[in-house]
Amino acid sequence: MPFRHSFLFAFTLLLTALGAGAPARAQQILVIVNGDPITSYDVTQRQRLFEVSERKTINPKQALDDLIEERIKIQQALRLKIDVDKEEIDRIYATMAKGRGLTPQEMSETLKRVGLDDRIFKQRLVANYVWDQYVRSRSVTVNVRDAEVFAALQKRGETQLVSTEYTLVPIIFTVPRNSNAHGARLQEATGVRGRFTDCEAGIAMVKGMKEVVVRQPVSRLSSEMPAQLRQILDKTEIGRLTPPEVGQSGVETFAMCGKREVRGESSQKREIKDEIATAQFAAESKRFMNDLKKQSLIEYRR
Repeated sequence: MPFRHSFLFAFTLLLTALGAGAPARAQQILVIVNGDPITSYDVTQRQRLFEVSERKTINPKQALDDLIEERIKIQQALRLKIDVDKEEIDRIYATMAKGRGLTPQEMSETLKRVGLDDRIFKQRLVANYVWDQYVRSRSVTVNVRDAEVFAALQKRGETQLVSTEYTLVPIIFTVPRNSNAHGARLQEATGVRGRFTDCEAGIAMVKGMKEVVVRQPVSRLSSEMPAQLRQILDKTEIGRLTPPEVGQSGVETFAMCGKREVRGESSQKREIKDEIATAQFAAESKRFMNDLKKQSLIEYRR
């Protein structure tokens, strides 16, 4: 069987797993969505899933509504033959585990201890993954106008829009592919950072080092950066290097060679723009779901 599973196979396996091990008395069918049943056991599992994954308590109706929408997402993806890359779902699962300080295996064991099957967790990841693709493929390209951003900024009380423009020189301590030299190069870059106190002299120094690439200077606005990166650059003095990090080509750092104020921009501009774009996407997603619900046969059992 190919590594990339067909959507039908993956969800046949996952949906079958929903009822596995559930007590017979807990298998009361509550709703049938286009022929696909949702049981009281599913609802209990969904409530527990929210408690564990989102630290949020939901009532049975909210859990049932969430399951109905999940079934519709799955069915629509099946109908349109949208494939899911198992490797991508495993990557998302691993990222979520890492955010909790766990390995994927440890996270699965944690879920098991509270009575949850990791396949149920992954089913929700898959449903949201394919739904995101579905909505993006059918939505008009999100276009956040500057006027909307400035209006939101002013609403927050930011009338003086000032940003910072950074002049940066990328420096890469290269590491060959399939090499395990990242640790040694990271240590080397950290040592250079301690000696780097002036852009002109410092760049001349690193240019003389082996397997170090110095790229052309670039300018970046703080308003176009994520908050975490902006904080790092704000803390980096002119003539110094940012903390080195492992990247695709090796160990990367930036020489801070200039900072200046730019009026008409705001350090919060990116965040607000992202918030508006997310709200627009959420509105489109809700509209598509409401349309599909109207077209679906949802039978409630008493």
